[in-house]
Formats: sequence, C-alpha cells, structure tokens
Amino acid sequence: MTAKQITETIWFAALGLLKLAGAALRHPSRRFVLWALAAVVLLGFPVAMLVISKIDDNPDFASPAVNGGRSRAVAVSAALITRELEGSRWRANDPFFLPGGWLRDMPAFQLGLVGGLAKLSAAMVAERGPGYGSLGPDSDLNNAAGLLKYPGTVWKFDTRTTWLPTASAEKQYRNAQRSLDRYNDYLAAGTASFERRAESLAVVLEAVIRELDDCTAAIDHHLALDPSPLLDFGVNKVFYGNKGRLYAHSIVLRELGRDFEAVLAERRQAEAWTRMVEQIAVAARLRPWMVWSGQPDSSLLPNHLTAQGYLTLRARMQAAELLAGLNIRKP
Repeated sequence: MTAKQITETIWFAALGLLKLAGAALRHPSRRFVLWALAAVVLLGFPVAMLVISKIDDNPDFASPAVNGGRSRAVAVSAALITRELEGSRWRANDPFFLPGGWLRDMPAFQLGLVGGLAKLSAAMVAERGPGYGSLGPDSDLNNAAGLLKYPGTVWKFDTRTTWLPTASAEKQYRNAQRSLDRYNDYLAAGTASFERRAESLAVVLEAVIRELDDCTAAIDHHLALDPSPLLDFGVNKVFYGNKGRLYAHSIVLRELGRDFEAVLAERRQAEAWTRMVEQIAVAARLRPWMVWSGQPDSSLLPNHLTAQGYLTLRARMQAAELLAGLNIRKP
C-alpha cells in the first residue's frame, strides 16, 4: 500500500468516525460523542503525521538532462522546488486542522531549503553575479529570487495582513520555478546571459560564506539560551532549518561547479570546490533519530547542534580558502 493510499484510508476512517459522532448526537449519552472525537484526534492525526512526514535529503538528487547552454545550477534549483511542491508536498503552511500543521521537522527543513535557494538565486543576480549582464540583472532570474523570499508559512489566508484570500506559498514558489526554467530557456536561445567568470563565481561564493555564518549564528543563539535538554522544544527547528539550507547549498553548488568547470580548472580550484561541496553535504546528512541539545561534554545526551556547527564551520573555512584561491578578494 502506497503512502497516498494509507493517508486516504486514514482519512476515510476519520470521516467515518465523525459521521458516527454526528449520529451519536441524538443518543442520550454524550460520552460516546466525546470518545469518537478523541479517537479522531488522538489516533488519526498521529498516524497521518507519520505517513506524510518526509525529509528528502537525497545527496544524489539531480535535474533532468541539461543542455543547450543552460545553467545546471539554475535547473537543479527549479527541480528542487518542484520536488518539494509536487513530490514531498509543501507542509510548512498547513493550518492547524490538518496533520501537517502539527509537524516540526519537515516544515523546518522545507523552509530552510527554500531559504537557501533564495540566497543563491539572489547572489546570481547581484552586481557582477552570473545573472548580472550588461543591462543589469536578468528579469526572470531576479523575479525568481524575489518570489523565493515569500514567507513559506502563508496558506490561502494571511490574517497578519488581511482577512481576504491571498497568494499561497506554493503559488509563489511555483511561479519562481517557472521563472527559473524560463531563464534557462532564454539561455539556450541565446537571449539571456550567464557570466562564467571567476569574478561572478566569487560573488556566489561570498553569499555562501554568509549563509554558513548564518547557520552557525542560529546555533550560537539557541545554545546561548541554555535550554534544558529534555524540554528543548526549539532545537528541531534550528537543526532542521540549517539542514535544509545546507542541503540546498550542497546540491546547487555541486551543479554550479559544473557550470564553472573551465574557470575552476583554470584557477586550479576544481578539487578544492569538490571538497567544499562534499563538506557541506556531510553537514547536511546529519539526521539523528532524535535531536538533543545536551551539554557539549555530556556522556549521556549528545548535542547535535554543536556537531552540525562544527561541520558547517569546516565547510566555511574551505569556502574562504577557495575564495582566496580564485585570486579575487578575501571575505
């Protein structure tokens, strides 16, 4: 039985219980109604949450064949968005009355992943970036970078701004994916530019270093709160948020290295780039059964944030060395 079939079975059972509870309203005893509703919440939701929760950190994920002058990094960015929207399904904006609204790890991972894609896309259209041509930033790539900054927690309504229906996160991210694909189509047609110069690569690399700094800063901030290891309800959000960002970087930078293969070979930095990407991937692969935030010297409860922070700092060091090796400027 597939995950979809299991989910449908659960919800059919839940609906059956609700119908039974409705019929029981006419029963003299209200106790049965309460038991039926409790069964829906206590049994249906947890099982459904287990079924729909999915953190796809496949290190070998790749986009379909890229040819005709298209950017591999842009193509895999679009593919990652499509995977999270259509394959894994976007859960970060599920309302409280849906099982996804009670998940923690998967939404944090998805928000981190899209946040990482937003930073990389913005770096590509920054001044002197790969997508910054003689006429300024490419409009499609710039539009995608802006749409990826849209809050991933917005559902069909955002009561913080208006009571009227609004654009959902899925809609905005799907438009971003289309803009990325359209930009790549224009590259293939020769009507858009993707500057494959050392200076352009350095702009993206500087953004990566800032992102890695943000990951470690989030860890530092959480550990400074000195949370209790057994009552730390925010550690998963930090850990999986960082994991999503690191994962997005490991996939996109792997493909960006292929886009800039000639530049890296010319500057003799191809091996250094591969080592940096592999180090980011190692940090992104951490996935303990349960995330703990114990003391660093604890013999009983580990501290997974410090482990993640150490691996991230190693990647940051390699990125800084690689940037210096490009002979552009130091961070």
